[in-house]
Amino acid sequence: MTSESIPDPATHAAQGDAHGGHHICSFRLFASIFVSLLILTSLTVLVSRFDFGGFNMIIAMGIASIKAALVMTVFMHMRWDTAANNIAFLSSFLFLGILFLFTLADFATRADTDPVLAQPSDKMRPADYYDWSGH
Repeated sequence: MTSESIPDPATHAAQGDAHGGHHICSFRLFASIFVSLLILTSLTVLVSRFDFGGFNMIIAMGIASIKAALVMTVFMHMRWDTAANNIAFLSSFLFLGILFLFTLADFATRADTDPVLAQPSDKMRPADYYDWSGH
């Protein structure tokens, strides 16, 4: 082996710093995240057995958000990433929220403009919403 084929540790460290470096997680951290995810999944199943009315979806999404945050921070290494990447990633949730907001606003005001939906009938079928005659 020649001296040219042996990488210089200082050069390798400088290249790692230029690319954000690598973070090595301990087995203990991975095990604790794994146990936390199992507990939260069990909690999701346990909570689904009870009827909380309109809060069922809110509770389920809250638990799912905590599980997603654990996965993102540790397994996607967002905890050790640069602030610019974290801001870019988290801003996607802002745009997702705006998308949901516009969709819910559309559904909330749809009956005001659609005469068929404004007068629902128990005899009405989904096919009645469309004009199949071609006119």
